[in-house]
Amino acid sequence: MSHTAAVADGLAEPLIPRSNGALVFDAPWQGRALAIAILLVERTDQQWDVFRRYLIQAIDDEPERPYWDSFVTALDSFAAELEPD
Repeated sequence: MSHTAAVADGLAEPLIPRSNGALVFDAPWQGRALAIAILLVERTDQQWDVFRRYLIQAIDDEPERPYWDSFVTALDSFAAELEPD
């Protein structure tokens, strides 16, 4: 199953906020951030759960931070780890 399908099928729960099963974005940049995360995971042959661990850590680090701000923090950390030394 592709990572995109995993997200769509809800296997990434509780990763992405939903309302009646639909993904919830308050602003266009949030959907783009999700797309970038999916693309990075797919292109680097990582498992979605690897990114998910970064997101969980970002949320745990600052629980009061808005979800999508934590998502971008996790995306930044995930991408930095992918960069060659």
